[in-house]
Amino acid sequence: MVAVVPQPRQMPPPPFDKGALQGIFAAVTESYSYQGFGFTPNGRGAQFGNGPDDFVELRPALLRIEAKMDGPELLLADMVQEKALRILGIAVDGLKIEGLLQCAIQIVASADTPGGDAKTFVAEKLMHGGQQATKLGGNYFGAAVRFRDLRELDRPDEDELSIEPDVNNNQLLYLDHKMARFAVTGPIGLDDVSMWMSEAFSFVDGPTMDLLENAEGDNDTR
Repeated sequence: MVAVVPQPRQMPPPPFDKGALQGIFAAVTESYSYQGFGFTPNGRGAQFGNGPDDFVELRPALLRIEAKMDGPELLLADMVQEKALRILGIAVDGLKIEGLLQCAIQIVASADTPGGDAKTFVAEKLMHGGQQATKLGGNYFGAAVRFRDLRELDRPDEDELSIEPDVNNNQLLYLDHKMARFAVTGPIGLDDVSMWMSEAFSFVDGPTMDLLENAEGDNDTR
């Protein structure tokens, strides 16, 4: 998921032009297949997509794209980045948006659990001991570990990573990585969004995977 907040030309932001929204849908579907289109209930924006996890939302206060990478059309990291940025570019041009004030990126993924037991891995390898949960009751377990990076103290930017057992498959870990970026010295551009998306995927593919692969050794030397 990638979401951006447009820089408003007036407050409150006026509704988007319906003709422009229809034109954006037509332009986007020349490259990417979306089955449904509709205006938002208040008529200020539009939504189009193929379901709850594959859609585009265009509102005066928020542009959001959510793409399912492991759907019928398999998308690799570079492919989903290209898709999101192309759609954002079409929307920004079509709606005459001059700049962006905020950007949020979220990557949700599953990973194989080292050792095959996700509950045990999170409780003993990431939380370094699962005995505390049992004090709450026999069915409690260490369900998640959360890491945060507040970046710099004088900036509101923030990164976050959550790791927990997949409740539907105890052989898998559920990963949720979020990034938040804010305009400070000037509006955010699409080049900035592109850079941050690359950083997000690199973080999941690099440091996150290293953490999982080396957690066993870290625990053994504690």
